[in-house]
Amino acid sequence: SYKTDNYIYPRQEEKPKMASVSSDEDREILLGFVSEGREMFEEIELNLLQLQEIVEASGEPDDETINNIFRMFHSAKGSAGFLQLYNIAKITHEAETLLDFVRQGKYQLERSHADILIHVCDVVQRILDAIEASSSDEEFDTEALTLIEKFAAVHSAHSSLPQETRADASQPDSPDSSDEFQLTITPEMVKQFIQESDEILDTVEQTLLELEKTPDNMDQMDTAFRNIHSFKGNCGFMGYADLERLSHKMETVLGAMKSGEIPVKAHNIKSLLRIVDMIREGVADISNEKPGDIEGCDLLVQLLDEMLPDVGDTAEPQKLGEILVARNDATPEAVEDALEVQNKPLGEILVDMGAANPKAVESALEKQAKQEKRAPALQSGGKKVTRRDIRVDLDKLDNLINLVGELVIAKAMVTNNPDLQGYEFENFEKASHHLERVAGELQDVAMSVRMIPVSGVFRKMIRLVHDLSDKCGKKVHLTRIGEETEVDKTVIEQISDPLVHIIRNSLDHGIEPPEERKACGKSEAGEISLKAEHEGGEVLITVRDNGCGLDREKILALAVKRGVISGDGSDMRDEDIFKCIFEPGFSTAEKVTNVSGRGVGMDVVKKNIENLKGRVDIQSSKGEGTTIILRIPLTLAVMEGMLVRVGEQRYTVPLLAIKESFRPTPRDITVTPDGQELVRIHGELLPVVRLHRLYNVHSDHTQLHHGILVAVDYQKNGVCLFVDEVLGQQQTVIKRLSDYYVEDARGVSGCTILGDGEVSLILDIKGLIEMAGD
Repeated sequence: SYKTDNYIYPRQEEKPKMASVSSDEDREILLGFVSEGREMFEEIELNLLQLQEIVEASGEPDDETINNIFRMFHSAKGSAGFLQLYNIAKITHEAETLLDFVRQGKYQLERSHADILIHVCDVVQRILDAIEASSSDEEFDTEALTLIEKFAAVHSAHSSLPQETRADASQPDSPDSSDEFQLTITPEMVKQFIQESDEILDTVEQTLLELEKTPDNMDQMDTAFRNIHSFKGNCGFMGYADLERLSHKMETVLGAMKSGEIPVKAHNIKSLLRIVDMIREGVADISNEKPGDIEGCDLLVQLLDEMLPDVGDTAEPQKLGEILVARNDATPEAVEDALEVQNKPLGEILVDMGAANPKAVESALEKQAKQEKRAPALQSGGKKVTRRDIRVDLDKLDNLINLVGELVIAKAMVTNNPDLQGYEFENFEKASHHLERVAGELQDVAMSVRMIPVSGVFRKMIRLVHDLSDKCGKKVHLTRIGEETEVDKTVIEQISDPLVHIIRNSLDHGIEPPEERKACGKSEAGEISLKAEHEGGEVLITVRDNGCGLDREKILALAVKRGVISGDGSDMRDEDIFKCIFEPGFSTAEKVTNVSGRGVGMDVVKKNIENLKGRVDIQSSKGEGTTIILRIPLTLAVMEGMLVRVGEQRYTVPLLAIKESFRPTPRDITVTPDGQELVRIHGELLPVVRLHRLYNVHSDHTQLHHGILVAVDYQKNGVCLFVDEVLGQQQTVIKRLSDYYVEDARGVSGCTILGDGEVSLILDIKGLIEMAGD
């Protein structure tokens, strides 16, 4: 086998096959990966070209650029592995490994390194085109292996490379050997396969027996389906062709039962139980050191094929008479005679005539009902109902949102026109109220167009947990709550990667192995819950596990060693220490695997959430588990704000950051020896930020007890903003600042246009708190 960094690649003929795209939903997920992948690899290529220029100009690579490229390769690898696009997963893992050696200083970045990474981008772009057309990357097997050999050549040229990362260390002189990429099946692997197969088949048998008693029990159906799917994958990996083929066909039949295409009847269950018995014989054959072939496998596959609905079943529904004739349950002549009578249902007539038995008619009616359920809905005129949705380019939606924002501003400018102050125009009042109502409804509709439920992202995590739990040898259950919660599409696109990294870390580092959990008095199966909910103008996504929790002392020691924390950190809160895991490259893992351990995942989480103007909270109890909460704005276009005045200037404070506003008394105010003003609020001393000094504007008041203090907080840190007046709440359309002003705009996140046409700066609470702490 070829091994790099604990990542094993089976030979081509034993490579796990990509799961077939069986639904429009699966196809949509795949196309989403293609779309995002194209953008990502275009950005990687651009960064690599810039990196080349920097190295050639200065001789030193830019660490931030390398980190960005590394993160993108890492994200691409994770997504590709989740979708079973193994060629992309393999070559991006190699690219990631090369970059990691550069980051660690083991390699000096060379032109040849950048060239091979750019070549990776070219190959991946071609693979993405193929995936879009055929939903598979298998035709690039040879090209992927060639690329891996190029990476191996790069590694072998560096004598400092650790032994375990060299290509085929047992045969260093034969890189082109035909056996180089073969996976050796050891007796231990065969033994483990037999043990797991026995357990899986026992479970499948039990669930099938339960289904015979309770056909409507979908939980049992799902269990049987999942287990036979796992068994099929194991057979494919081990190279047992007959077992893989038979279990694949059985999986197809169970899938048809799940969707209602095949009735969950006793005779169908018995057929499946007979297949399970034959599969057991194949496993027993393997335990006796035989190849595991199944006698009469073709006939068994044919038996399962006959259980599946005909291809014609997906077309227009057959008539009852046609079904009975096709099944030889009635003759064409009898059906024709019955149709001539037609004074009651056809089935009853045929039974009365003795031309068909009641069970045959009942079975035919069930089949007809399923066909009608799958067929397109018809109008009374017999025409197919056309779909009532269309695809719209996202840029057009963005433009619509911008125009609606302009309309909201224009509405405020009209209804609050200062030239009309003191006048009463009845018709104008009616017209302005009508404009306000229509503009408000239009804004709600425009915003709802971009709002989509988080269920799509949450569903991706099901397979992720399933695959990772198998890979890590752990039992993990995933619970999803609040999938119907809607979020802006832009937000959805940005939270997928963070959730993947959080769950990977929870499963790899948080959830203990079954034996360890049992020894601690816990259930063998760990629990990961994924919850989404609205809270004010934010959406909260909570990932909670009941694993071992974070090790405060271990994190603190590493943070002090790396200089992330100054001093010994003994007086720091647990939450602040835990947040060190979001630093780039920070990892307490003792071993790097293809699941986690490089210290990049949580860095991705932090950066993505900060890009959304959100924040991450983390709580953990040793031995009990960890909770990570992502707090994200509901939308990135509009927010609720509080307008405050300082002199003649007006500023907008995000409403969600405000705790309260009050006028302090002199005894509540404290001034430190270095001149820092503090105000006591609910037993806590908070620093005061004078906005008039910060932005060099004239203020009506200079004494704190003459003005108003607005208490705001961010991630449990707070300050009080000193203002002259609180003007009131209003809906704010967010406008980004020009790049010309960004560097000098301290404590400002954007701006908005007020009803009178004036500009109001939107205050950045996080930035203001950091400035107060300096």
